[in-house]
Amino acid sequence: MSIGQFSFKDKKGVFKLIIFRHRLFWVGLFLKILLSFLFAGRFLREAFIPFVTYLWNSGFKNPYEFFMDSGMTDAFPYPPLMLYILGFFGGFLADISPFFIRIPLLLADIVILTVLSRLLKGNETKVLLYYWLSPVLIYINYMHGQFDVIPIAFLLVSLYAIFRRELFIAALILGLGIATKTNLIMAIPFYFLFVWHNNNHQRVKKIAILSVTTLLTFILMNLPYLNSESFLKMVYDNDEQTRIWNASFPMLERLNFYIIPAAYFILLAAATRFKNIGKDLFLIFIGFSFSVLLIFIPPQPGWYFWILPFFIYFTIREKKSTFFPIMALQFAFLLYYFLIKDSDFFYIYLFGESNFTAYGFIASKQLANPDLVASIAFTFLQTCLILNVFWIYKWGIKKNLEKKIKNKPFLVGIGGDSGVGKSTLTELLTDLLGKGNIARIQGDDMHRWERGHDKWGKLTHLSPKANYLHEEIQHLKTLKEGRSILRKFYDHNRGQFTKPQKVYPNKIVIFEGLHPFYISAKRNLFDLKIFIEPEENLRLHWKINRDIKTRGYTKEKVLSQLDSRKSDSDKYIRSQASFSDIKITYYPTQEIKDIGNQENVDIALRIEFETNIDINNLIEMVMARPTLHLTHEYDVDNQILDVKGTILKKEIEHLIYSIIGEYDELIENASFAKDLNGFLQLFTIYCILQKVKNQD
Repeated sequence: MSIGQFSFKDKKGVFKLIIFRHRLFWVGLFLKILLSFLFAGRFLREAFIPFVTYLWNSGFKNPYEFFMDSGMTDAFPYPPLMLYILGFFGGFLADISPFFIRIPLLLADIVILTVLSRLLKGNETKVLLYYWLSPVLIYINYMHGQFDVIPIAFLLVSLYAIFRRELFIAALILGLGIATKTNLIMAIPFYFLFVWHNNNHQRVKKIAILSVTTLLTFILMNLPYLNSESFLKMVYDNDEQTRIWNASFPMLERLNFYIIPAAYFILLAAATRFKNIGKDLFLIFIGFSFSVLLIFIPPQPGWYFWILPFFIYFTIREKKSTFFPIMALQFAFLLYYFLIKDSDFFYIYLFGESNFTAYGFIASKQLANPDLVASIAFTFLQTCLILNVFWIYKWGIKKNLEKKIKNKPFLVGIGGDSGVGKSTLTELLTDLLGKGNIARIQGDDMHRWERGHDKWGKLTHLSPKANYLHEEIQHLKTLKEGRSILRKFYDHNRGQFTKPQKVYPNKIVIFEGLHPFYISAKRNLFDLKIFIEPEENLRLHWKINRDIKTRGYTKEKVLSQLDSRKSDSDKYIRSQASFSDIKITYYPTQEIKDIGNQENVDIALRIEFETNIDINNLIEMVMARPTLHLTHEYDVDNQILDVKGTILKKEIEHLIYSIIGEYDELIENASFAKDLNGFLQLFTIYCILQKVKNQD
């Protein structure tokens, strides 16, 4: 199973989703299957199951028309895709047992669990405890018998796809979701905002693709019944939907003020305040939009499936938070549905008949006014809901406003001489953070002349006089302000410049080049400054190998070129190392006997970095990996790490997700490296986060 490039198996065919190997998953699965055989609510037994089985038993006649003519106008308030899903996955056998109509519910439940486990990596146990074993969600699905888990599964898969920039797939799945429950249409404006804020190119086109694909998918799924008046009445003009207009109060003359549409548009307007809408904000606003319905309307049981996965996501996401509010909300839910007049708590058990209700018991014993008791329970439920919304607003939305990494580009400067590994480090960070999170610019774009120009006979590329260094300052300032720039690019293959192209800012802006820290006004713009300076023989070995392989040079030509540049290198390039926050030195673990022989050399790392970076937590985690050898020392004004050995990709992945915490939006479609390159990914993202937290 996959979405885009994501697969649930690694390259060795091993299943990556460890959540399905957890004991709590199997406990929950057994419990849900058992309850599915034992319980079924009145609506499930008397309306939903007869409706679904009629479709199959009648030879696919129109069930909406049949049940509407029978007077059961609320028998199935779902579009036809829901009907097809329920029937195809076993619902046609629901007359035998309600378990069969719940097979698609169980599958959708597992899909939601899978998506949450991917969005909340490293929190599998909490996801299982608070989502998979949620008493309210279990009651809704496997005891009472509502189907809302299915549209929410479509929604979450669509969200996961759009986070991975699979726009067409996200739109297609969203359209399918709306074709199972039209309430999902409330999420569409937030999709538009997310696409707008997370794309610099062709925004209008992408929103058009999202709109058209979603609409056509929805229409196609409804097409067989669009000419059926019974279908339109039962699905799009039912009592459940008209409740939206019940929350209102009269104004002048005969006008009404409708609270739910007003609250929804206020929420949408609030979302437009944000310059950047990341994954967390997107999920929070969608959860809030569904909460608007529940706050102002006495809820149906299934409606809580529209908010709890989002609330649970945030509760787990906000690691410093308490789980008390979300647990109080679920307790209030169960209490309310236990005390209301038409409670089915004692009716839903299939192997016994009981008309007992707490409401009736209170009334018969004259213990209290049962309507007052139910109203107090409802008040408690709505208060818990409002408190959860307020709490998420305070700690979720407010925190996003304060996070500079999301609202202001973070500038990383990578400097060093030619052939030292600047591009390699940039590519490692791009693999980790994703192209969608990074804007990359190169100092070579600011050379004054193209290859072959006479001036190159007098000046080297390393000389400040051969580059437009001061223009670079304005480019970086503009990007840091969140605005785009026009920039030409130097094509190394042709030795020529391209026409100016737009470069847009992003969460991370990486500048790599020869002179990032040479001018003080320029180096002061960077949030993190990295300088790479391998041991000299290793640098020569790499430089010769690269230029012979990619540029067709001879070894003699490379050595001659390096010799002519040595003076400028010492004067203009290596002198910048003292201004860096981090200095990375590769060195061979044994002597290189034949420099430039195209052979690989075993290397180690020495990293010198400022004392302001607290590295202790990272060191403790890495020290637990016996194959990677790490030593840490303090010098007069810096720290020194010496790194040797090997480490697996999956270990790097685990360590990165352990430290990334609330900033996991920086990781997008990550590709993790192994050994020293993997350690550099880990160390660099750790230092970026340290810098971000020091700025806050």
